[in-house]
Amino acid sequence: MTNKTELPSIPPALADVALIDGPTCAATGNMSLSWWLEEVRAGRAPPPVIRLPRCSRWSLSAVRAYWSERAQTASANSEAADQVTAKAKRASNAAKAKRVATVGLGQWGPKP
Repeated sequence: MTNKTELPSIPPALADVALIDGPTCAATGNMSLSWWLEEVRAGRAPPPVIRLPRCSRWSLSAVRAYWSERAQTASANSEAADQVTAKAKRASNAAKAKRVATVGLGQWGPKP
């Protein structure tokens, strides 16, 4: 059996009607299946076209549209992400300084 990465591409004429499984939906965005299913439950990702026990399928065109919109939103929010990263680094440095001041070097410092 071949890996999913080795499968041939879908012809453009079939892309609108093609159905894909959950692991493929998640792998498209390099996410886990549980993350993908949570996005579906929350209503952020498209619902499955076929929902049967152990056999849910999503429309390829809907999944493509979801990931395309998510990528555009992410690129628009890159400045906000940089601000959050900077804030987290400041908080981490403050926590380290507080830990050193309160506990001393303790187990994190050099051994005598």
